[in-house]
Amino acid sequence: MSGHTYQHYLFFEVTPGFYQLPAADQAAAKKAFLKLISDQPAISITPYAAAGFTTNATFMLWCRAGTPDAVQNLLPPLWRTALGAHLRLVQTYFGLVRPSPYSGRTGKPDQDMNQFTDRLPYFILYPFTKTHSWYQLSPENRRSIMGQHIKTGVAHPNIRQCLLYSTGLGNQEFMVSYETASLEEFQDLVMEMRSTIGRPYTLSDTPIYTCIHKSAAQLMDWL
Repeated sequence: MSGHTYQHYLFFEVTPGFYQLPAADQAAAKKAFLKLISDQPAISITPYAAAGFTTNATFMLWCRAGTPDAVQNLLPPLWRTALGAHLRLVQTYFGLVRPSPYSGRTGKPDQDMNQFTDRLPYFILYPFTKTHSWYQLSPENRRSIMGQHIKTGVAHPNIRQCLLYSTGLGNQEFMVSYETASLEEFQDLVMEMRSTIGRPYTLSDTPIYTCIHKSAAQLMDWL
């Protein structure tokens, strides 16, 4: 299992007042914020730009850690920065990396996002919940249905994914995130997934979040 068992997706809105500050103050605030998120040995942080794709969110931080409280401990010093004074945490998703009960692993290694240090340009997050009837199926039936689902995903080797388990910890049961170099190819994958026999057992899979990857320095330049 990955050493980054506990993972958060933190969506922030930069409030309009920040952009009314003098340019020098904005630059200093962004420099201090960049230093803070870059100097976190206990947390791996990947930033994404969300504005234009997601309502009320300017950027997102994908945070991975070995303990459940590491990201929580990051937030107070983050808010104490000059930029933090102009941030609203508008959405948080939290989940655990666990081996699949169907495959016994966390994902196909060459498509598991946690196995890579480089990042693809586009990120999409789906929080989702299964229906009650799904859990009434026999383990064999569920394994068979998921086999088709997994086969569909494997047929798109250029798309990576990360499945997190949040059952009992959040409003959704699971979160699956994807990264891809092509939004068109990802859309093809989703269309295929929607026609699999397991689709009727999805109770909800919205809201959907789409973001664009930026390094921490690029994100600060972009803000």
